[in-house]
Amino acid sequence: MKAKKKRTTSFLAIGKRLKYYLNDKTYVAIFIFIALVSSTIFAIFAPVVTKDITDSIAGSVAQNIDIDFGYIGKQLILLAVLYLLSAGFAYYATMRTTYLSQLAIKRLREDIQKKLNKLTLNVLDQSERGDLLSRVTNDATTLSGALESNLTQILVQGTTIVGIIVMMLVLNVQLSLIFFVALPLSYGVMKIITKKTQVLFRRQQKELGALNGLIEEVYDGHLIIKSFNHEAKAAEKFDAINQRFFKSYLSSRFYSGLTSPLMKLINNLAYIGICVAGGIFVISGSLTIGGIQAFLIYANNIASPTALISNNLNFIQSGAAAAERIFEFLDREEEPEDSGTAVLDVANTEGRIEFNHVEFGYLPDRTLFHDVSLKAEPGEVLAVVGPSGAGKTTLVNLLMRFYEINQGDILLEGLNVKNMTRNNLRSAFGMVLQDTWLFDGTIAENIAYGKSGATREDVISAAKKAQCDEFIRKLPLGYETHIGGDFTTLSEGECQLLAIARTIIADPKVLILDEATSSVDTRTEILITQAMETMMKGRTTFIIAHRLFTIKNADKIIFMMAGDIKEVGSHAELMKLGGLYANLYLSASDN
Repeated sequence: MKAKKKRTTSFLAIGKRLKYYLNDKTYVAIFIFIALVSSTIFAIFAPVVTKDITDSIAGSVAQNIDIDFGYIGKQLILLAVLYLLSAGFAYYATMRTTYLSQLAIKRLREDIQKKLNKLTLNVLDQSERGDLLSRVTNDATTLSGALESNLTQILVQGTTIVGIIVMMLVLNVQLSLIFFVALPLSYGVMKIITKKTQVLFRRQQKELGALNGLIEEVYDGHLIIKSFNHEAKAAEKFDAINQRFFKSYLSSRFYSGLTSPLMKLINNLAYIGICVAGGIFVISGSLTIGGIQAFLIYANNIASPTALISNNLNFIQSGAAAAERIFEFLDREEEPEDSGTAVLDVANTEGRIEFNHVEFGYLPDRTLFHDVSLKAEPGEVLAVVGPSGAGKTTLVNLLMRFYEINQGDILLEGLNVKNMTRNNLRSAFGMVLQDTWLFDGTIAENIAYGKSGATREDVISAAKKAQCDEFIRKLPLGYETHIGGDFTTLSEGECQLLAIARTIIADPKVLILDEATSSVDTRTEILITQAMETMMKGRTTFIIAHRLFTIKNADKIIFMMAGDIKEVGSHAELMKLGGLYANLYLSASDN
């Protein structure tokens, strides 16, 4: 679905967007409609049969003749058949509506998953992780519940109300008018409360997202929180958000809870009016006893669906608020579509890279790279250094097309990267980041993640090159050892070695290394360094350096400041130059 800039806030707008997910199931919706109408028809004719039975008995008593039990028996059988058919069609409609609602949610979740892969890094950087997770999980579940049970009930009860209104008009127009006075009152009450609760339910879902975000934050940083004795502050912040969620939840339930009793009050007043007027009509002879009985059954039956709809609307509003947050997420900025047709032969790529007068800014009015140009020859090791905010990581982000440049060209093997698909481009690169990412699975699965169809031999070979085969075999289950999402079974250095093995198995032509040895012990640092040296042989390598003494042997050192390349050369050349790099290196050595 094309992203919409306008916020999806109304029930109609939300309904249209959900309908998109069921465009190929129109025939099922038609069957549901037929079943609902059929169920309503059978149900609303049942009181007419009851009327005939009552009138037959009343007529026999009035004329002092025997009651026709044969006729009554046939009518009772007909009554039972009508109720059974009504229940059967209602069951079919309920099941098929559940199928459609869950199919829509399933497809919506698939869109959410696709959206996560299409979001720009800029959007992800500016989003709170816990809030995103809340939209993907809690909001989707809330919407699912609202559609599955509550929407089904509204459809069933709504058609019942329409059918009953028709039959009431057929029985007696005057009594119907008395009852119909209650309808605009009920509608007015529902509209006023709905308008109020929509805002409250939206606020409730927002506070729930904030609460989940804080829980995620506290869980990830619990060691830091404890080390700085900030447990009380974290608890205070949690209590504040929890209190806001508590108040918004109570407020939404308070106003939504008014709907049912107010609707019942209005219906009961109308019911009393019908009883009084109906009695007068019976006495005057303009209405039979069976007729008033049938009319009262209809009046009583319409009160129950009305109350059910009012109750279900509360949950529908909660689902609408959740849907609004989901669609707001789906409307966020995506990576531009790939339009390039150039194809890089990754297997035969040597790793020649050029930046030609590149200009880039994360914001339109704030340019970071003004005129960046550099060349990387095949097999060269280039270390990118400079103070924080100099643009080191940005250089890599542009190379991988995580962001699009404003002006200039970036070439890989002479091909402009903007003319290539991102998949084709990125298949030539391998990355090892300072912050290791492993997923919940076995060690073998984590290593094999780097290469589709990797065999066990490929995994073991990569592990040996990455210096991690030895510690893996010492684990109880070896390569089948399961590592959880928090990696508590492995040290930080071991996780980094597995990340290197994952990159080695991918056999990339260009490496990007965010220095991985900054927070490990000396022995592990030696292992990681050996693994990285093995991995770098014959490959063009970009190293984002945090500790300068680790890149002294780089072929080129690129010193960046404020988005510009200030100096380029080997360590010896730059030290001889006595410029910015030399000053930074000497100050780091003194410390």
